[in-house]
Amino acid sequence: MGMAASQARFLTLTARKSNVEYEGQQVNQERTSLANESAGLFNKMMALQVPTPPSATDFYNTRYTFDASGLDYSITTSTPRTDGRYDITMAYKVIEDTAKAYATYGTMNFDGNVPSSIDIKNDNYPITILTRNADGDYVDENGKVDTNVKTVAKVAGEDLTTEANKVFYKYKMSNDNTSNATTYYVSGTNMNALIKGAAGAQSYDISNTFSNGLSAFYITDQTVQKTVNATGSFTETTSEGRFEELRIDEVDSEDEEVQKALVGKFFELSLTQVQDDEGYAEAMKDYEYQKMLYERTINDINAQTEIIQQQDRTLELRLKQLDTEQNALNTELEAVKKVIETNVEATFKTFA
Repeated sequence: MGMAASQARFLTLTARKSNVEYEGQQVNQERTSLANESAGLFNKMMALQVPTPPSATDFYNTRYTFDASGLDYSITTSTPRTDGRYDITMAYKVIEDTAKAYATYGTMNFDGNVPSSIDIKNDNYPITILTRNADGDYVDENGKVDTNVKTVAKVAGEDLTTEANKVFYKYKMSNDNTSNATTYYVSGTNMNALIKGAAGAQSYDISNTFSNGLSAFYITDQTVQKTVNATGSFTETTSEGRFEELRIDEVDSEDEEVQKALVGKFFELSLTQVQDDEGYAEAMKDYEYQKMLYERTINDINAQTEIIQQQDRTLELRLKQLDTEQNALNTELEAVKKVIETNVEATFKTFA
């Protein structure tokens, strides 16, 4: 390689080395920017408020309460009127019977006559026949009234005035054949349909009789919270301003039992800590919403962090490639330098 060629090659390698160094600086600057961005995401995650579920013990209100006909009433609001009385809203809980539909899963064995037993899981369950009397009540063979029939019929949508429903059937069933059995009721209408569908069959699947698979109903009870609006006055007050006695003048309710228990009567008031179920339920809803936002934010931060890490790995790989190229350029530059030194030495020796 001649002197001119060596010099040209040396300049080319030097320029390329400068470009590699500049590109490496750019890569490092990008990695620094990614590191700052990652640190910002981490600080954002650390600053997040972790949602905590509400405690039921924090949701209690101090309310005036009183007893009327065995029910506990609590005054939720009391708004003064211009006539000196108050518009009052009261909450109370009652236990109500309710009927639930039961999808029969077994078979009823009979030959077209009213069955004397129901065969479910190969166990016989005697049927009690309830007949409607002149008072409209349903009684068994001993004349004992079964008040549950009317509750069942109301929920089930059964018309008790029909000829078929002059008779209701009930039976008890327990999965373990113990005394803790559930009482089921079958209307006369349903029984007639069962008999008609099973006529001539030794064994008939009840679920095939009705499109919804429901043929029997059973009674259970549940606690229901109700509210009632009233108008009354606080007839006695302590020196500290606490109400001690309430007289109720009017009640906005069609329930005769409530009317009878409240209207025109005086009640001694007590201050009681009452759990705020509605407030607790609202707090739980807000907690679930805040929890959803927190988890979504964390997921977003993790996703962005993963993208940054992938970009950083790409830049790190590029930096390693530049480092390899830089080493190769240094090696070649050293070789060209030696060639140039040899050419210079030879040239000067010639002229000397």
